[in-house]
Amino acid sequence: MTIAVSLVFGMVLAWLAVTAVLIVLLIYRALLSSREEDQLFIDRGEAHLAREQQEIVKKLARLSPYVWTFFILAIVLGVAAFGLWVYQQLR
Repeated sequence: MTIAVSLVFGMVLAWLAVTAVLIVLLIYRALLSSREEDQLFIDRGEAHLAREQQEIVKKLARLSPYVWTFFILAIVLGVAAFGLWVYQQLR
């Protein structure tokens, strides 16, 4: 019984850690996307704004796979921990 309880507890801790990282990634993505403009009307003197927007888009594109990975991992760990807890309660 102690092993099962510690396994569920360990899975819940892992789920909490993954979910915390996911929340941090989502906050960072929201901060980046708040600086992204939908449309830019610039002249020659403001060409650096276009480069800044391209950098923001690149950062968002690099961040996207990590967000999806941690999102799926959080769901899988959460469902597995809940399933193990239910199995333990039914036994």
